[in-house]
Amino acid sequence: MSGVRLIWDGKRSDVRGLALPLQVVEEIGVARANIGTLDEGMVGDDDGWRNRLIWGDNAHVLASLADELAGKVDLVYIDPPFDSRQDYKVRIAVGEATAEESLAKIQSVIEEKAYRDTWGAGVESYLQMLYTRMLLLRELLSDRGSIFLHLAPNVSHLARVLMDEVFGAENFRVEIIWKRTTAHADTKDFGTVHESILCFSKTQDHIWNPQFRPHDESYIKSHYTQVDEEGRRYGLDNMTSPNPRPNLVYEWKGHSPPAYGWRYSKERMAELDSHGRIYYPSDKSRRPRLKRYLDESPGQPIGDVWDDVFPVNAQANERLGYDTQKPEALLKRIIESSSDPRSIVLDCFVGSGTTPAVAEQLGRRWVAIDVGRFAIHTTRKRLLTTQSVKPFVVANLGQYERQWWQQATTGAEVEAYLDFIVELYRAKPVRGFSHVHGSSGSTAVHVGAVDAPVTFDEVALAIEDAAAGGFTGLDILGWEWEMGLHEIVQDEAKERALTIRLRRIPREVMDARAVLSGEVTFHELAHIKTSASVESRLVTVAIEDFVLSSPDLVPEGVRSKVKTWTDYIDYWAVDFAHDGGVFMNTFQAFRTRAESKLGLTAQHAYDAKGTYTVLVKVVDIFGSDTTTSLAIRVP
Repeated sequence: MSGVRLIWDGKRSDVRGLALPLQVVEEIGVARANIGTLDEGMVGDDDGWRNRLIWGDNAHVLASLADELAGKVDLVYIDPPFDSRQDYKVRIAVGEATAEESLAKIQSVIEEKAYRDTWGAGVESYLQMLYTRMLLLRELLSDRGSIFLHLAPNVSHLARVLMDEVFGAENFRVEIIWKRTTAHADTKDFGTVHESILCFSKTQDHIWNPQFRPHDESYIKSHYTQVDEEGRRYGLDNMTSPNPRPNLVYEWKGHSPPAYGWRYSKERMAELDSHGRIYYPSDKSRRPRLKRYLDESPGQPIGDVWDDVFPVNAQANERLGYDTQKPEALLKRIIESSSDPRSIVLDCFVGSGTTPAVAEQLGRRWVAIDVGRFAIHTTRKRLLTTQSVKPFVVANLGQYERQWWQQATTGAEVEAYLDFIVELYRAKPVRGFSHVHGSSGSTAVHVGAVDAPVTFDEVALAIEDAAAGGFTGLDILGWEWEMGLHEIVQDEAKERALTIRLRRIPREVMDARAVLSGEVTFHELAHIKTSASVESRLVTVAIEDFVLSSPDLVPEGVRSKVKTWTDYIDYWAVDFAHDGGVFMNTFQAFRTRAESKLGLTAQHAYDAKGTYTVLVKVVDIFGSDTTTSLAIRVP
């Protein structure tokens, strides 16, 4: 390979990866008749396209999308970590305080880690992360596609060389300097007030829609100095060519040709003249000039320095409490400049959801990916507040990603996986039991499989093992859970005089950086109490109680502000006719900065009598979901 490129220890270019099946876990705004899978042609657009929000490691997800989307994505915008060696947070308001109160008073807000920008092996591992994504994204870009990579000055110079290698130096389009703040007097150096956005295209034939900003008063006064008899302001522009154009060297109405020729052909000059758009000076030694009218100008063409797009902290209506959130105006300019209506726009570090929200507003199709549960939850809520949002799906790699992680981390030996989870839970592995895998004092620990939900039968066997071993408590750790398990297990625990806790294995155990930091938290499953009333064919579902089983995880200052159990609910949704498959989200209620009050009832009118399963999903302030079901008989 020729050209300049970066070399580092362990650099790998064989990153195609294993394509894992994407699993749709939720459909939002879709009639049940339209249910399907991502590769069965889901209904949502005229040609079967469905916008999608995907939770998972973007390297795996991009590899999994390659067969379907290779050569079809017109625009990629990514705002990855900046190798800042910091952790970034999302702030979740608790209860029904106003938006101003919630973010002004820290005791009313939970701060959770949104993502880690720390790289154990230094800049080499950071560069490999970027390089891997660049190679995968290039495969998805169409021949008219472009990629915008948003970084800080500390790494943008390295990323530029990486992108030269991946996309070709000849396809470099621009480095945009975004002025995001003003300089401060208390720094020891020139203040860093900008971030860089590197743009490369897949080929020379890329989509380009020029962007303009309104003329300011000083520009108008200096460039539109003339006024015609109708009172219209205009300016005079040069009509000579800046480059040699021999075919445009001709005399025009007594004016000798310029050295390089005119800017326009004789036919175009005649057309402009017929419309009174040419100004002829009385002095024949001076050349004619073009009249440009202010009221016909789209504005000043936008260059590569953007000092007119203000950060989110200046846009009160956009703030979502998410560190590093980017303003909608920034994405609007990028999306409008380098995509067309119905283009596919992709962001695989979606964060607070600015890219899909703006793409939705502009009539583009979108794919949004993130590894963080708060990013997915924040983006889902943001899209639902977007006017006339089209149906979309939430998907993940589910058990397939977990199986891959288990194989890569602990190998095929199941015992190694069990020991890994037990030790991460800060317990000790034990032997000699079939269904007890660890212990913490007098409490036994059972670990569920990566590829199946924890079932009641599984718990019953673990209870037998724990009782036989003389344990007084049993902690069940699982990735997924059989429906209704919480209620059954608690009844069983009372009968056996055994304290049983159900705890979720968080996705963070698959992030080596989270494991090394020791910050992995196994949240206890919450419990929802619901009720339903039926009047004719109208069903009303209500949430009557929500028990957050781990209130100790809530900062004391926040706990003291909690007035009722409802304060722990951030979002809830209902599938009124669940068939055991994908959750069909046909009702949702959630808190926003503008409206923090949460309704606790949902209604649905059924078309036909029958017995239906109603599934209720609650997302708590930690971003974790809990579901419960109700059987409804409609007369």
